[in-house]
Amino acid sequence: MKFEKEVHIKPDVWNMPDKGQPWCDCGEAHELSADIVYEFAEELRLDPRSSMSHLQLIELTMEVWNFEEVCRFFHLALNDAAQIIHGKVAEHYPFAVGIDIVGYFSKTWQGCPEEVCGGDD
Repeated sequence: MKFEKEVHIKPDVWNMPDKGQPWCDCGEAHELSADIVYEFAEELRLDPRSSMSHLQLIELTMEVWNFEEVCRFFHLALNDAAQIIHGKVAEHYPFAVGIDIVGYFSKTWQGCPEEVCGGDD
């Protein structure tokens, strides 16, 4: 019996169209780029030479979105982004992969369902 290896195709995050809510609330519809996410990571004093923990990934995503608190839908969407970009939710990610996860999350985040949690992010 021959087993086939599962193929993981990673999307080109920074060239995919935005399908979600705007990440920037200034009204200018700024497109998120990897450089912008790296700037946020630098502000959080994350070291690009080391791996990024899942907790740091959460903190970075919250910083990009200017969220002070998040609901379970945020965590579910971030976990989905990690699975799509990295193949699984992990304790640590290569730094650049973490940046891409934030990008994928940001380009696909639809917010939380208002009827479930009042729309608070």
